[in-house]
Amino acid sequence: MHFVSGPHIEKFHQLDAWVGWHSYWVMLGVLSSIGLGAGLHTFVLFLGPHIARVTLTAYECAHTAFPVRGPNAFQCGTGAAAAAAAPATFSAILGMVIFESLCWGAGTAIGELPPYFIARAASAAGQGDIEYQRLRRKAAGGGSLSVKDRALLSIYHLLHRFGFAGILVFAAIPNPLFDLAGITCGHFKVPFWTFFGATFIGKSLVKSSIQTAVVITAFSKEMIAMVLSFLGHVSPWAHDLAEHLLRQQAAAFGGSSAHGDTSTNERAEHVPGGSESVSSLSLLGSVWNACVSIMLIYFVISTLETFAQSYLAEVRSWGQNQLAKVGSRPRSISSESITAVAPKSLPLSPLLPPSGQKSSTAIKANGA
Repeated sequence: MHFVSGPHIEKFHQLDAWVGWHSYWVMLGVLSSIGLGAGLHTFVLFLGPHIARVTLTAYECAHTAFPVRGPNAFQCGTGAAAAAAAPATFSAILGMVIFESLCWGAGTAIGELPPYFIARAASAAGQGDIEYQRLRRKAAGGGSLSVKDRALLSIYHLLHRFGFAGILVFAAIPNPLFDLAGITCGHFKVPFWTFFGATFIGKSLVKSSIQTAVVITAFSKEMIAMVLSFLGHVSPWAHDLAEHLLRQQAAAFGGSSAHGDTSTNERAEHVPGGSESVSSLSLLGSVWNACVSIMLIYFVISTLETFAQSYLAEVRSWGQNQLAKVGSRPRSISSESITAVAPKSLPLSPLLPPSGQKSSTAIKANGA
């Protein structure tokens, strides 16, 4: 379709660009929740700044008839089309960013599926959820539970009791423990469409819409004026600093784009403080880039730690099984016999006696 010429080519390119743009936000949503509790915070890094930029540009242009992607993105434009455009209102701005927000929310729902499938496979294999079993044994034995353990146990019971409604509530609110919801639903073998349907509605339709509305409100002209007025009554210094930073942020988001492309020196003339303000903007950008880099590194490290913990649990489970097999035999077991049944990919040092020695006493299962 890209290379076959014809009257369809222009429409196809527009459709292709639309699909690619919204698939980008779905991908960012997946990255936000697929990290098993350590996902990349793509709303703070990407979607939130995009919504803020659209809001600031809409209030600067006094209308919403400007593109948000492409070579002319965030340029107000001139002429009859701009004059006849609808004014910048909350509903008009929301309509410009709602599809990106819904796609991001749908991606976060998709990213919650791996914990569900893993826990469901473990439950089908008879292994169950180790964390849930540990908490149940500890609570039944009268042991003292920490605040975190009590919260986790409450989540298990709540989701098991209320099902779809409980999943929907947990998905609709900012909840860093939602991975436990997926694990719990997989452990109790909640039907897939019950889990995914509630998660999709809660995250894509409810949570992302609320977050989008909050960002639009926070960067709206009325809210900014209200905040500045409040700071002016509390502290004139805080008012001046906040106003200065907001103007700098507006310039950084493309405040001069309404007049076309401008150079750095021309932009510096429109920003209070001239080149000094541009330098401070560069400093703020460097700090922001450093924060983004730290979050990326944390995401990678957390993912590696998750895989390492999973492998360690596998090694321990294999060791316990081998000790149980060894303890069930009535004769002495040598290191050669253990080596014969051990897989080569797993370490044997916790099970084997020192090199050159053989065990002379039978290993009992209850002594393992």
